[in-house]
Amino acid sequence: MPTPATEQQKWLDEVRRALEFAEENVGADIVATRNALYALWRAMDGAPGTTRDLFRRFDEDTLVADAAGLSTNGLFSGIPLTAANQLQRKELLYALAVRLRCVEDLLHEMMDGVPIRSEAQCLATYEGREGFVLLRQPRHRIAKTRQTFRKRGLRRSSIFPLNIGDYRVKPLFFEDPRARDRMIAQRDLSLGAGLFEGLSFDLGHDAGGFFVKGVTAGNQIDVIRDDLASASNSGCDGVVYPELTVTRETLGEIETRIGGGDWRSDLSFLVPGSLHEEVGGQRFNICSILNGYGGKIGEHRKLFQFTDGANDAESIELGIELPVLILPDATIAFGICLDYCVSGEDPPYEDLDVDYFLVPSCGNGTTMEGHIDRSKKYVDVRKTRTLVVQQFFDERCVGDPPIGYVLCRRDDTRLTVPQTEMRIRWGIYNI
Repeated sequence: MPTPATEQQKWLDEVRRALEFAEENVGADIVATRNALYALWRAMDGAPGTTRDLFRRFDEDTLVADAAGLSTNGLFSGIPLTAANQLQRKELLYALAVRLRCVEDLLHEMMDGVPIRSEAQCLATYEGREGFVLLRQPRHRIAKTRQTFRKRGLRRSSIFPLNIGDYRVKPLFFEDPRARDRMIAQRDLSLGAGLFEGLSFDLGHDAGGFFVKGVTAGNQIDVIRDDLASASNSGCDGVVYPELTVTRETLGEIETRIGGGDWRSDLSFLVPGSLHEEVGGQRFNICSILNGYGGKIGEHRKLFQFTDGANDAESIELGIELPVLILPDATIAFGICLDYCVSGEDPPYEDLDVDYFLVPSCGNGTTMEGHIDRSKKYVDVRKTRTLVVQQFFDERCVGDPPIGYVLCRRDDTRLTVPQTEMRIRWGIYNI
């Protein structure tokens, strides 16, 4: 087992390599400078936890002033590459923090507000590792003294890896004029959440377990049409529906009606629930992400399979990508039910520095309890806000269950499952 001294020496070696790389690359061009920023960030993020925690002691105003006072000439000279005791580790971490901020400011100057519309404009590489550097202020974070490195290591930018565990992060770029208007107005997202009354599932079974062949929910198409009109009239930016509550035919109708101008949809995006669908001979639980014009921006495939003990498991293959919708004013990641609330394993979302999580879900109060717990953790770690839209389903239920649940997590306020229960099927939430 590595000793603390061994871990510190390993980190020092990583810092030395990152500094050498940054010195060679800063200022050469935009790509090289972005790579240098990523190298410095990785070196700091990879510090032993007790060392990285020293960042909380750095005064934010002093850090900003010291970074502004540095020149790119000799930027990496005079750095104390020793970490034998707590004071030395603090001095080294601070020297890295100042230079990280300085390079961040330089990269912003070099980009000069050019909008990011492709992976090539934000992809960074260092020592065979890749990540995305987004030059934009996180929506819900303002750098303050006593915050951790992951909350304020960067002041006006965010970074997340290309690969998180077994998953590949996939940015989805959408240049939405409505989002640009929102950005200028500096207003929060307003999202509609729709549930379906009297919904029933038509289940099939195979060797892998159960799957949803179809759903019945009365006049569902008309309900969705009216929801989108209501959302548009109310100035909503997006609408989210629950897991497994639409069919391929319903999804196609939504795309056609919006795209053809038959329905009003003054939205930035729409998440029309999810469905079980075969792709290349394999079945997935797929959540489509549509723009406000009915076009498909991308999709999220469920990462964790539902199983209920001795009963059938969900008969699906599992997704391998983490789509992140990048709008001019917000970054949004997606999960389907267990992807987000699974308790037996660690979902990959903690390393996604995004503004929002949107989660179509289906289940009972226990499922929602898991969502509540996870959402508090993510808002604590990075101030990421969450909207979960969950259709009620529990085969063993007796009594008068709710239509579903909606969790709108903006802060760390204590929430309970009854607070999320919905007896009406439609609501609008400022998140």
